[in-house]
Amino acid sequence: MDARRTQRQLSMIGEVRDLGPEVWLRGGWAMDFWLGEVTREHEDVDWFAWAEDAQRLGDLLVARGYEVLSADDQQLDVVRDGEEHGFAFVTRRRSDGRVLVAGGPWAGTPWPEGLLDGVEPGRLGGLECPVASPEAQIEIKRMMPVWVPERPRRRKDAVDTARLEAALAALHATDDTLVHEGSAFVNFRTYASGEDWGHGFRWLDTKHFRLPAAPLPDTGLLAALIAHEQFRDDYAGGGVLPLGRRHGPFWRRLITPAAYAPVPAADAAHLLRTWADQYGPVPEALEADLRREAFARLTPATTIHHLTGVGEDDFHDWGGVHGEFHELVVIDRAAGHLTLLVAADD
Repeated sequence: MDARRTQRQLSMIGEVRDLGPEVWLRGGWAMDFWLGEVTREHEDVDWFAWAEDAQRLGDLLVARGYEVLSADDQQLDVVRDGEEHGFAFVTRRRSDGRVLVAGGPWAGTPWPEGLLDGVEPGRLGGLECPVASPEAQIEIKRMMPVWVPERPRRRKDAVDTARLEAALAALHATDDTLVHEGSAFVNFRTYASGEDWGHGFRWLDTKHFRLPAAPLPDTGLLAALIAHEQFRDDYAGGGVLPLGRRHGPFWRRLITPAAYAPVPAADAAHLLRTWADQYGPVPEALEADLRREAFARLTPATTIHHLTGVGEDDFHDWGGVHGEFHELVVIDRAAGHLTLLVAADD
C-alpha cells in the first residue's frame, strides 16, 4: 500500500468535505471510513452529491485546482495531482423522500433505501466524513453487475461486501451475547497509610463475562461488549446506567470494534506495570490484588485488545476528568471468559 498516496487522498477527502455542498463518500473509501481503518489502496475517491449543487460544486473544485474530466447531469469527474474524484448526482422523490439517480439513462431510478439517511459520519483517525450507509453499499456492490450487465463482478467488491457484512453482524450483536458474571474494584487509596499520596487517585475496575457457547470472532465479541449494559459506565462515580451514553471519557456511540488494537500480553503487562508503579512500588496487599484481578489474566489470554482508536476528539461533554484512562479487553477462549479491564484515575 502506498502510504503517501493514501495520505494524499485522505487530505483531499477532508478538503472536499469542507467545500460547502453536502457530499457523502461511497465505494471503498466509504467502507473504510465506516469501518474505521484503511483496508486497501484505493484507485479513486467516489462521492454522492445533490444534483442542485452540481454547478457550485464544480466551480469550487476548479477554483482549488481540479481539472474537469467529464460533466453531465449524472456525474462529475475531476482530477488533481493524479487523484480522480467522481461525484454521482442524486435527488429526492417528493412523495416519500427516496434518493433517486438524478440524470442519465437511469434518471429517476431509486438508490437503495436508507442510502444517505440516518447514517452517522464515518471516521478515520481524527478525520470525520459523511458516508453512504453500509447496508446500501452492500446492495450496490451486489446488484451493480445486474444493473449494468457489461460491468463484470470484481473480486474487491466481493471482499468489501464480506467485510461490511461481518462488521454489521458484529455491530448488531445483542447485549445478551455475553453474560456478566461479576465485577471488581481495586481502589489504590484504600491501601495507602497516613498522608501517603502515592495512590494518585488511581483505581482498577474489572468486569467479567462468560463467552457465548457459539464461537464469535473477536470483532463480534467486542461488538457484543460495546452493546452490553455494563459497558455504559462513565467510570467517574455514575456507575452503570441502563441508558447511559458515555463510556469512560468517551461518547459510547463513537467506540466501535475498530477502535481496539490487538496487543501482546507482554506489552499489556508493561502498560499496566508502568501505570501502577509510576509513583514507586505499590504496597504488597495492593500488588496481590492487582496480580489477581489483572496481571494473572494476561498470560493465559488468547487475545488482548487495547482501546487506542479514540481520543480527545471523542470526549463527551465532561470527558477530560481522567488524568489517565487505559482499557484492555482480555479474551480467554480456553477458560470461556472475557474481562473488561480499566485502569485509570480521577
